[in-house]
Amino acid sequence: MKGILYVFLFWALGISTLFSQSAEKKMDSLMQVAKTANDSTRLAIYNDLGFYYIFNEPEKAKSFLQKGLKENTTPNTAYSKIRLTNTYGIYYDVKGIYDSAQFYFKKALLMSKKYGFPDLEARCTNGLGMSNWNQGNYQKALDYFFQALVLNRKYGTPDKDDTFLNNIGLIYQDMNMADKALEYHQKALAIRRKYNKTKDIPVSLNNIAINLQDKGDFPEAKKMLLEGRNLAKEVGNQDLYFAITHSLASLYQKTNRTDLAIPLLQEVIDGRLSTNIGVDKVITSINNLAEAYILKDNIKEALKILKKGENLIQQFPEQKVSISEYYYAVAQANFLNNDPKKGNEFFIKAIALRDSIFSQQNAENTAVLETKFNISEKERALAETRANLAERELEVEQKNNLIFGSLGLALLLGLIGYLFYNQQKLKNRQLQKEGELKTALAKIETQNQLQEQRLRISRDLHDNIGSQLTFIISSIDNLKYGLEGATTSVTNKLGKISEFTSQTIYELRDTIWAMNKTDISVEDLQARISNFIEKAKIASDVNFKFEVDNTILKEMHFTSVQGMNIYRIIQEAVNNSLKYSGATNIKVSIEKSSEADKEGLKVEILDNGKGFDLENTEFGNGLANIKKRAKDLDGSVAVASEKGKGTTVKLIF
Repeated sequence: MKGILYVFLFWALGISTLFSQSAEKKMDSLMQVAKTANDSTRLAIYNDLGFYYIFNEPEKAKSFLQKGLKENTTPNTAYSKIRLTNTYGIYYDVKGIYDSAQFYFKKALLMSKKYGFPDLEARCTNGLGMSNWNQGNYQKALDYFFQALVLNRKYGTPDKDDTFLNNIGLIYQDMNMADKALEYHQKALAIRRKYNKTKDIPVSLNNIAINLQDKGDFPEAKKMLLEGRNLAKEVGNQDLYFAITHSLASLYQKTNRTDLAIPLLQEVIDGRLSTNIGVDKVITSINNLAEAYILKDNIKEALKILKKGENLIQQFPEQKVSISEYYYAVAQANFLNNDPKKGNEFFIKAIALRDSIFSQQNAENTAVLETKFNISEKERALAETRANLAERELEVEQKNNLIFGSLGLALLLGLIGYLFYNQQKLKNRQLQKEGELKTALAKIETQNQLQEQRLRISRDLHDNIGSQLTFIISSIDNLKYGLEGATTSVTNKLGKISEFTSQTIYELRDTIWAMNKTDISVEDLQARISNFIEKAKIASDVNFKFEVDNTILKEMHFTSVQGMNIYRIIQEAVNNSLKYSGATNIKVSIEKSSEADKEGLKVEILDNGKGFDLENTEFGNGLANIKKRAKDLDGSVAVASEKGKGTTVKLIF
């Protein structure tokens, strides 16, 4: 169970207002000012009052916003009226009335375009993204956030980019794409530190820590969480404090420190329910607390905690990710409580809901959206280059005008010729630059599409097939635990099935490793083979020796297909030696080929086993697979063996 809690950003481009006595006095003062203020100022005050009360007294917020919306829209009041309309959309979105929220966001967006306010256009577009995200519509949300980012970079200021970058990171975070999420969260944090946004820095620290946990970097994640928790407490943001406390508990769970996680999770659940702050996020905390009790083998307490979530999942059906994890937790607890019927019922619900969220179409659409954004950025750079070249051309022309004005008529014809030559030269350079940029754009677009396709396939393998194989292993282990009176043959058979499934996962990880790389160096390949050999050492009494010629370490690179073929050939040959040869020593070497007609690389696998008669031995699929992979490498493979003298497999390509 992930146990990840994402921080809901307050809208208004990073501004969050908290209940305090001084803030209340400020609101009272604004009410007095509104009575005598001009139309535009009065609408702006209604908007500020409405936004303030949305998170504290929603009905009071609604009354202020409706007052402002009833007034006529004029060119002088348009800016404030658009902000009011957008804030009214936020009101409905926080209330969970998404149809009304979408209506007012779109209305504000049309008004901002009509009256020419690009900064408000970016804000309204961001609002549409937030609303779609809250409903679990990740593709629409991501599209709106990218649009808002482009608008801000074109018309806004750099200090506002952090909101959109952070939101994009959160979408990738929700879709379990940790590397992409970290990329955007770190960009957002850099902006927030640069402009000293103390209320937003802990948000970024929490999000980065969550993704670092997913990547296994627990020390750095803990450091981020402790800093963020202290900052959230300093600025008095209870919602953020609860969120980061939850993340810290998740870290302790992942590092097997359950006793530290349980009181933190209980603090979050009790705190949110008592203050009514972020109640929709309690589902995730309940999931994690139940998991902690399951790990402590306290199934009754886990079921008791999960019981609290029944009303919450009915109250917040849009929290699809959290609900799918809740179903999985209930299934797991019931399986362990010897209620397989109920456990299976909830497990089927969990799988069905998860598949509806993370479909293949989602991954494809995400790749297309990001590619569109990258292309738009490159086109913007091309436009800037053209503008710079035009400015330089104008400067040269102006300087030349001054020169031939002072030199007089005698040099006029020569100067005109010189100017024409310079102008033509600049145009040629401009055309050359444009051609180079267009070529680079086409290449980048193709590479992005290919890489996203590879990432999509590897994610599908990891998330779908990997998680299902893991569940099979867990189910077999639980079954073995429940079959205490079964015969040895049955438990042995289950053990072999579990071992086979585990081996399948290792094979799957090897495939994903190759797919995620555009090229593979000899050092990458050496590390992967060394890892395989270390595992083989643990599983046998054979002495292994692995050598790689130092002269090729930095020179050679392979495609992912070539690297996987070399790895599989070595793996197959070593496995054959372990199974059939009875060898005590196995040596694997990679070096430059010394054969005159075979310039390239040579890979050898030698053992000192019993050997076999090549002419009187029937070979299976293993050798056929090795030869097929060698052919794919445009190389050849030879097997040499003699009874009592071991076996050598030599690949040259």
